[in-house]
Amino acid sequence: MSDRGCLHCGQPAPENADFCCPGCRAVYEMLDAQGLGDFYRMRDRFGGERPAGPIDGEALAESASAYAHYDEPEFQSRYAPDGQRCTLYLDGVHCAACVWVMDQLPRVMPGVRASRLEFATQRLHLEWDPAATSLSAIGGMLHQLGYPSHPLNEADAAERRRKRSDLLRLAISFAAAGNTMLLAAALYAGELQDMSPKFTEYFEWWSAILTIPSVTYGSMPFYRGAWGGLRTRTAHIDVPISLGIIGGYVASVFSVIYGFGAVYFDTVGLLVFLLLLGRFFQQRGQRAALRGTELLAVLTPPIAWRLDPNAPDGPRFRAVASSRLRPGDQLRVRAGETMPADGTVVRGQSFVDLSFLTGESRPLPVGEGGRAFAGSMNVADELWIRVEAAGSETRVGRMVAFAERADAVRAPLLRAVDRISGWFVGLVLLLAVVGGVAWWFIDPSKVFNVVVGLLVVSCPCALGLATPVALSVGRGRAATAGTLIRSTAALERLARVRRVVLDKTGTLTEGRLGVVTAHVPPELRPVLGALESRSGHPIARAVATWGADGAGDVALTEVEELASRGIAATVAGRRVAVGSGAHLGRGPFEGPMHAAAERGETPLAVAVDGVVVGYLTLGDKLREDTPAALDRLRALGLELALRSGDDPAVVRAVADRLGVADARGEVSPEAKAAEFETTPLSAMVGDGVNDAPALRAADVGIAVAGGAEAALGVADAYMTHRGLMPVVELFEGARRTMRVVRRNLWFSLAYNVLFATLALTGHISPFVAAVIMPLSGLTVLASSVFSRHHAVPEGRRAVVDGARLAEEAERAEAMAKATAGAIRRPAG
Repeated sequence: MSDRGCLHCGQPAPENADFCCPGCRAVYEMLDAQGLGDFYRMRDRFGGERPAGPIDGEALAESASAYAHYDEPEFQSRYAPDGQRCTLYLDGVHCAACVWVMDQLPRVMPGVRASRLEFATQRLHLEWDPAATSLSAIGGMLHQLGYPSHPLNEADAAERRRKRSDLLRLAISFAAAGNTMLLAAALYAGELQDMSPKFTEYFEWWSAILTIPSVTYGSMPFYRGAWGGLRTRTAHIDVPISLGIIGGYVASVFSVIYGFGAVYFDTVGLLVFLLLLGRFFQQRGQRAALRGTELLAVLTPPIAWRLDPNAPDGPRFRAVASSRLRPGDQLRVRAGETMPADGTVVRGQSFVDLSFLTGESRPLPVGEGGRAFAGSMNVADELWIRVEAAGSETRVGRMVAFAERADAVRAPLLRAVDRISGWFVGLVLLLAVVGGVAWWFIDPSKVFNVVVGLLVVSCPCALGLATPVALSVGRGRAATAGTLIRSTAALERLARVRRVVLDKTGTLTEGRLGVVTAHVPPELRPVLGALESRSGHPIARAVATWGADGAGDVALTEVEELASRGIAATVAGRRVAVGSGAHLGRGPFEGPMHAAAERGETPLAVAVDGVVVGYLTLGDKLREDTPAALDRLRALGLELALRSGDDPAVVRAVADRLGVADARGEVSPEAKAAEFETTPLSAMVGDGVNDAPALRAADVGIAVAGGAEAALGVADAYMTHRGLMPVVELFEGARRTMRVVRRNLWFSLAYNVLFATLALTGHISPFVAAVIMPLSGLTVLASSVFSRHHAVPEGRRAVVDGARLAEEAERAEAMAKATAGAIRRPAG
């Protein structure tokens, strides 16, 4: 074997050989022929899999100096408080391959521990070792790779600049393509009329000059993507596109210089324009679809009513996008609306539902000076709020940021698709070489069309989008339906779960003791409520709640509480007692009270003047939807188990009622967690506090009680709606999402096989390839967005485009003013 290894991939090569296989040789020679061989020589300067220093020290130092403010204490305290984690906004992100490039950043830059790019928002989550590198150096490396970075507060301005740049590039490419097409028409007409060779050469040189803007400025996004991929040794999908553009232009210039072969300037110019146009619409569709599924967009309202004190017709509230709110703004939140920002109440009194954040099921009172939190709901009267924090700076925004950091570990399916896409790009390059050589012998005039058509149409854009878009949309739809999922990896695991372990208290049951059966004279109900209100025992509190109506009118004397046995008092001259059957006796109710005990309920006897006249049974009642939910889980093929710290007899009784064979009681939280070490593909369903160890240990932890802040710290999913049926919807939705992923992948595979074959056989021109390529990505996008992922029951929140609504409201207001002005304007 060769000590040096393959010049392309670095794998062991045969003795005295430069390459491990013919494919590596073909790719190496093609890249070297197109002037991209410096990549290999730069790589070899460092040796090994990971370079010991920057790829270009001087260039990197110069780029890093432009980002020196990243290392200033003020910047670090705001954007990287711990000095080793930060989120930046990136320019130049245009396709799924950019995500692959950023995934490789730790390989090419020492000190970078993790790098994850969110394609929808163009946000890069970084983690680095401060002792090995600095944030300014990382910013310089990103700039070298073609991705200028900005702090998040500059993201909106950077995106506006990017859009203007994209439109300018599109316009210049259109103008260049249009003029080269006119010259091509003149050349074609000249061939029919025997144009003088001097005029032919004149028009060809002008075509070459007019195509320069297209192959330089217009094609720069493709070159940056390809170069970034080569620098990070990632098979970027812009590599074959860049090769097609450069190869077509260089071949045409050589043809003009040496006077042989055809010229393709018009083809190259139109190809660049169509590629830019397709990518422009594809990116708009992708970002619009994925931003609608962001957790923060789902949990907070898209619009807010902000006070405009400088309105021409006096201070009034105007509809604005919630993203435009700033500290100090005054907002109006009507009853039934959700708070768009954190702030302080400056006018009004109401009740606010904080169950999403805290788990508190009852609305809490709030008045002037009280706190309001984004994501909470105003349930009573109108409130005026002074904004203190908006967007990602709110309490719910920080919670969402915490949840989204869990997405730094990409789903296994995403990693597999990334590997396949990389291999596919290499295969396309190899097929382009083989196809070009074959057509050179069959019909040299078709070599260009075949090779460029193949390189363009075989771009694995659809393959790269098939999985991440479907998973992101599925996660967003789950949030719309009331379920927060920490990561797309958790969503993928949910679809593979085969065993579900359920907690009893608060999961299958309501989580609080209550009266299940009451067999007492009606006139005794308020008496028992008043009597038990004198005790602090949990059982007494349950009876007091049950008999609270009218209890305040009952006069009690000689109240006597007997520890662990009951309580008695005199009411209107008669001695009334309630307590255990062992103390008071069971009288004629021996049978039903015994049966209640066997069901896991607690029986209480009710006596008047020493005679048992009735009984009560208490228990933690099953949720109304529990039996039906378990039946649907079984229908999904899931194996059910019940684990609880409650008494084994009570657990067994509940399990028998629900038909769960695998049930155990008196199980400690540690024992629950240990069980998951030997049972793969299992999910734990419990509350976010008592079951924290088990929720962490399970493949998927699902929290059904408590607040989101506590639950998302230990669980993979949190149900904002009570009951077990949302858990069923979660499993069903996860499986539907994975079906969408598989459908997208099959479509992508069929698309690439079909059109690569047509391109190799000469049936697709570069023009047609440039039109078909973005359509494949848009098809995958439509398949993901318009598929049914998670069911959204009637009445739950729907996600809408807040900016659009705000703009429509402002336009309507402007139209109303214009109309009113026209009516008031004097005639003539």
